[in-house]
Amino acid sequence: MKLARWQLAAVVGFLLLYTIVSVVGRPGFALTAFSDITGTALCLVATAMMLWAALSNQGRTRWFWILLATGAGMVGCNFGAWLYYEVIAARAPPDLFWADIPLFLQPVPMMAAAAMRPGSRQREQKFHLTTLNFLILLLWWVCVYMFLVYPNEYILPNKLTFNSYYYSLFILEFSVLLAVLGSMALVAQGAWRKIYWHLFFASALYLLAYQWLNAALEREEYYSGSYYDVPNYAAICWFILIAVRARNVPSEPLTEGEREHAADVPGILAALAMLSLPVMGLCELFLHAHGSQLLLYRVSVTLAGILLMGVFVFLRQMLLNRELARLLLESEENLERLQSAQSQLMQKERLAGVGQLVTGVAHELNNPLTAVIGYSDLLLEQAADGTSRPKLERLGAEARRIKRIVDNLLSFARPQTEGRRLMDIAVVARESLMLCEHQLQSSGIHVEMNFAQNLPRVALNEGQFKRVFVNLFSNSANALEEAQEKRILVEGYLVDKKIIVRFSDSGRGFTDVSRAFDPFYTTRPVGQGTGLGLSICYGTVKEHNGNIYAQNLEPNGAVLTIELPAG
Repeated sequence: MKLARWQLAAVVGFLLLYTIVSVVGRPGFALTAFSDITGTALCLVATAMMLWAALSNQGRTRWFWILLATGAGMVGCNFGAWLYYEVIAARAPPDLFWADIPLFLQPVPMMAAAAMRPGSRQREQKFHLTTLNFLILLLWWVCVYMFLVYPNEYILPNKLTFNSYYYSLFILEFSVLLAVLGSMALVAQGAWRKIYWHLFFASALYLLAYQWLNAALEREEYYSGSYYDVPNYAAICWFILIAVRARNVPSEPLTEGEREHAADVPGILAALAMLSLPVMGLCELFLHAHGSQLLLYRVSVTLAGILLMGVFVFLRQMLLNRELARLLLESEENLERLQSAQSQLMQKERLAGVGQLVTGVAHELNNPLTAVIGYSDLLLEQAADGTSRPKLERLGAEARRIKRIVDNLLSFARPQTEGRRLMDIAVVARESLMLCEHQLQSSGIHVEMNFAQNLPRVALNEGQFKRVFVNLFSNSANALEEAQEKRILVEGYLVDKKIIVRFSDSGRGFTDVSRAFDPFYTTRPVGQGTGLGLSICYGTVKEHNGNIYAQNLEPNGAVLTIELPAG
């Protein structure tokens, strides 16, 4: 956060001019008016610059500047009151001055602003928690003021006791503010660390200026327009420069390991504030020497504060419960996604291993199979019509069948990305049904096709996906062999730019649905199934950047769901 030279020069020039006027000018109405108008104007400018910074941002950063503007406005309220009494009304303010209340409470919104961690990307729920923490802190300082300062100001007026409590608590407030600003500066990084340090030193200067001015008041040396105002106005100018130069600073990064700790600061302060109220009431009951005169009032203030804080704590607990419920739900969803990702990873590893094995075995089988087919054809040509010829034809046919199986294994192990074109998935499904329609009709299976109208086309390898659909029809047919109701439902629709195809049947379902896509896993008797059908489907769908899921239905049946990106 760098300041332009002309900005620094303007501030230095203003402070130098004010110092000259305060030294040369004589105490009186003109100097008082000059001082009060200047102070009020500076506070208005500071408030306006901070609101400008708020309007230039959003989220937590906006509320950061709004809270700082609130603190500046409280100081401006005090200056405005002095301006009214000393200049407009032309009379001295009362000894017990109502405008001291906003001045006393000004560090509270500044504390809340610092602890809000402007620009940090947190959920809205945490922002509401921070707001409640701020309200609890504000209420606590109001209770402290009403407990210690107010009765000496209005109930049993005592200027000496009032000043003692007021100044001590004011210094305590600013000490807490400086501690919060310092802790935020230590955990922040980049430009926000500089902003926090600037706020820290500007607040420290303001506190020192306040003590210096207050000491001059006690010595009866202060008058409006004296040089005792210069450090105070310098601190206000510093806040103005911070708002002007930092209004467009990006979101705040925090150092690793400190993020959660920093997030707990407002909550810890709010908890300590809540616990301190009963202690204050007990001290009034048992330790205060003059408790008899203010006992009822202070106990009432304590009970009212506990009641109001209890409401805020109840609301805070409700928000925490909602936050915990949300985090639990997110944890469950993340766990499910992790388990799904692990399952898919294991599936890919199995397929990769099986693919390597199948490729090696298939290549080794290809050479002897080629020899068997060649020699069987040669023998068939040389054989005369007789009993040996049908046997040789059968031998050649079976050898070619083995060759096709080996080629299918190679196709399973070697992904094919060529030959894809945009196709209507409903047409592919219906043409696949025609390939196995005779088998399904002879088994008494009723097939219902229900595809949505005007589905987007999908980039498919037609041959591969027909094999997928034929495998799914065959699996459903096998599952329906012993079923009373033999029904297959194929549905297709669009969800979130994905084509969904669902194959559901009324069969017995999967024995172990988690192993549905495992290579060579089958529930059919030995010799009636290789267990590669769904594995081939899985690999083909994955090659097309899709997903395939299996699940059992209640009370019986199974469903296989294919998701494909719409073309």
